[in-house]
Amino acid sequence: MTSVKEQEAIKKLMAFLQEWDRARKAARSHILDNFIESNSGKTGPELELEFSQGASLFLARLTAWLRMTYPFP
Repeated sequence: MTSVKEQEAIKKLMAFLQEWDRARKAARSHILDNFIESNSGKTGPELELEFSQGASLFLARLTAWLRMTYPFP
């Protein structure tokens, strides 16, 4: 059973990921800038706790976006 705090973190994560998924290039750059600014200095485990074990989902989306936006020859 998840606590109220965990449920709120999951809702926050889902809203963040939906915003990312719906955004275009300029908006994603803005989202990424905000993410970096607000989470600068945090470790991976700290991000996982804050994002209710979902930081890796954002990292996967970010990596896919970077590979599609800036392809290597």
